[in-house]
Amino acid sequence: MSMTRTDYATWAAERSAPRLTDWLREISEHDWSAVVNHPLFDALAGGSLTGEAFADYMVQDYGFVDPFTALLGNAIGHAPEMADRVVLGQFVGMLTSDEDSVFQRTFEAFGVPEATRNAPAYLPATASFRHLLRETGASASYAQMLTVLVVTERLYLGWATRITRAETLDPLYDEWIGLHDNQSFQAFVAWLRRRLEEVAETLDEAEFTRMIERFRETVARERAFHDAVYPG
Repeated sequence: MSMTRTDYATWAAERSAPRLTDWLREISEHDWSAVVNHPLFDALAGGSLTGEAFADYMVQDYGFVDPFTALLGNAIGHAPEMADRVVLGQFVGMLTSDEDSVFQRTFEAFGVPEATRNAPAYLPATASFRHLLRETGASASYAQMLTVLVVTERLYLGWATRITRAETLDPLYDEWIGLHDNQSFQAFVAWLRRRLEEVAETLDEAEFTRMIERFRETVARERAFHDAVYPG
């Protein structure tokens, strides 16, 4: 069912401190909670995820790095002010250094062939999500780009802060989780939410509705990806 700004206004009127990003999450709740509570992350944190399964997951997830970096580059270009460019640019730096390092060391540690790293056989859900990222990056809509970023980063923060890491955990598993539950990442997600809410106030009705649709679509693609890469 299509949702509009009027639906948000009705919801907000019943709350003392309404936030658009909370409402967007609520109307996407079934898929949202399915990702945050996905068995993949319990297996990862508990140490029961096999090295082969972790490597397969990371190969598929690495397929998002290139289109995601391109989306961030487009967001930097379409940002309305320098302050936004600084924050987004810092995140690109982390993505292409610290996070990329975990991917590369995982591939080395678990013997992922060079050909698989460079030209993997993407699952349909991975290919579909890659397309969404490229489409959003090419949209010239800063609101749409922020929307995708809020979904992807808040979901990862959600699962990473929900799980409890086993005392003895593979260092790479531990490092991957740590990328998504630290204070810097929490601050970035908080900034994304605030900026989307601010930018949304400037949108016309049609663009506001498109933002809602993009949010829900991105959450659904996240669920489809995790279900495909780790059926449980």
